[in-house]
Amino acid sequence: MSKEAVFMIKPAPELLDDTLADAEETRAQYHAFLQRKVDAARASILAGEGIPNDVVEAKFAALRAAARGRQ
Repeated sequence: MSKEAVFMIKPAPELLDDTLADAEETRAQYHAFLQRKVDAARASILAGEGIPNDVVEAKFAALRAAARGRQ
């Protein structure tokens, strides 16, 4: 006859606080990283280094057509 045991583990409040603080710090770091990427992209557009959307769309339409032709 087998018996099943169920263990309930409650994290210590300090551990939970540390985990939540780490998660918030990670979120803040990612947000800062993403903001730097957006700022750099906007600066490159303003400097005239961007590629117009219609040029990108045409290039990828041609790539998609070529890929379909290889199938």
